Amino acid sequence: MAPPAGISIAGTRALVVGATGGLGSAITERLVAGGARVVTSGRRELAGVGATLHVECDITVSSERERLIDDTIGALDGIDIVVIASGVVGFAPATVMRAADIAQLIAVDLAAPLALLGEVAPAVEDGGAIAVITGAIVDTPIPGTSTYAAAKAGLSSACAVVRRELRPRRINVIDVRPPHTETGLADRAVFGSAPTFPAGLSPLVVAERIVRGIADGESELAPSAFGAA
Repeated sequence: MAPPAGISIAGTRALVVGATGGLGSAITERLVAGGARVVTSGRRELAGVGATLHVECDITVSSERERLIDDTIGALDGIDIVVIASGVVGFAPATVMRAADIAQLIAVDLAAPLALLGEVAPAVEDGGAIAVITGAIVDTPIPGTSTYAAAKAGLSSACAVVRRELRPRRINVIDVRPPHTETGLADRAVFGSAPTFPAGLSPLVVAERIVRGIADGESELAPSAFGAA
């Protein structure tokens, strides 16, 4: 069976989850600039990115995910593209991690986006695309990120499986693994402190590459796709 084809951004209907983050907002702006109509979601208010509708919701809650999908379809009359860019990070050695911290990261970074991926897929039009931001942590874990790396690696693996499951409908599922990007996420860790990172990529540059990958029908954007060694 042929792999999914690309998709023209102009005129598409897109949902960006986690749009209140630095990368999610940049992706939204790039989609809007390309001619898409976009519904955004996040846990707080968002303005100034050109979205048709913003839905405040917590995707770790099943009823909130259902409401988000319903509101998106209501606003756009369908969905062609989904970008899942939500997540949190925490830093601690495995020897001091406790069950509550592990459960929090797994819930937000694996369970919720994986559930949303499965729930939103039936609403995506045949020939559409779902891009999931997993991150370069999948390829190069760093000390203090055992649970975060495990969650993102699990989500990355799931992308490959769901891509095969949706192939009959020509829906592309893209595993997006950008290197460190200057979104401020590491500075908002839910526990612990981030190590010192070298200067990261611009969110606008990363967003441009992601949207191009969606348009071109790429199934994986590894760190090297963003110019990383």
